[in-house]
Amino acid sequence: MFLFIPLICGTKEFNSAYDNKPEHVGLYCPHCHNNSVSPMKNKEFFTFYFIPLVPVHWGKQLRCSICNWRQDFTSDAELENMTAYQKVQ
Repeated sequence: MFLFIPLICGTKEFNSAYDNKPEHVGLYCPHCHNNSVSPMKNKEFFTFYFIPLVPVHWGKQLRCSICNWRQDFTSDAELENMTAYQKVQ
């Protein structure tokens, strides 16, 4: 007898807020030209039967809540430079 068991696998992203500082919320989006970018912690996992098993990507991103534009950043200093640059303009 042949038993068919489908293997369901894929990837799943888990996003959470990076911090709650008001100066980091509402940054300018270069794609849709709105002030809707905020820093996020992004974790992407390989899943097997909808159970996260292996981390594929682990990092910090700037994400627009309107157009879903994303850009990676590596340090708090880089985020502060982006925030200071937008305050000048």
